[in-house]
Amino acid sequence: MKAEPKQPFEDDPPQAKALTGQSDQAEELPTRRRQFYYLPILIVAVVIVVLVIVFVDKPVDFEGYIKSSGYAGVLLMGIIGSPSPIWPLPGSWAAFIAGGLGLNPIMLALAAGFGEPIGEITAYMAGYGGQVAVTNWKRYNQIAGWMTRYGAITIFLVSAVPNTFTKFAVVAAGALRYSWWKFFVLCWAGKTIKSFGFAIAGAGFFNVIVNLIERLT
Repeated sequence: MKAEPKQPFEDDPPQAKALTGQSDQAEELPTRRRQFYYLPILIVAVVIVVLVIVFVDKPVDFEGYIKSSGYAGVLLMGIIGSPSPIWPLPGSWAAFIAGGLGLNPIMLALAAGFGEPIGEITAYMAGYGGQVAVTNWKRYNQIAGWMTRYGAITIFLVSAVPNTFTKFAVVAAGALRYSWWKFFVLCWAGKTIKSFGFAIAGAGFFNVIVNLIERLT
């Protein structure tokens, strides 16, 4: 008889099997106690996002916006730009512009680095609450495998290095019931480093890029 093909995460712990539908329903969904434990976190994150969307106007002139709002504007861009495309500029790019305008790179890194993990909590909770659309993507399953084996390293690296897979890792962290406070600390550390790099790059190249664009136009 032919050997049956190995299923994804077959040798991995029960948390990973939950991603492929191999575990019991009781293992796939959080218990009521855990739901109530994480509910305040979700509420706070959603309230922050909604308040910023409702009461803060979207900037059209990014340079002028950052000049007037400073570090607080970078923080807000980090909160809103991280979880959704509603806000037009992520925190790290806001740090790039602000660095070019002469703001302190360390303060910019702290502002954007703290704002982006707050925004990522919404994606974390989407994964924690159950299946979401990205779980059907091949890339998601690959990154979920990394999360299962190297959770802390994966979260830190996808947060510290600019890439397009951060959301997959964040959703996988929630789906695997990765400790939310560990997730937040690792995400904060990575995004702070990334934002510092963007701020330094902005200090060196923002004005060069602006001058080049002006010459071309």
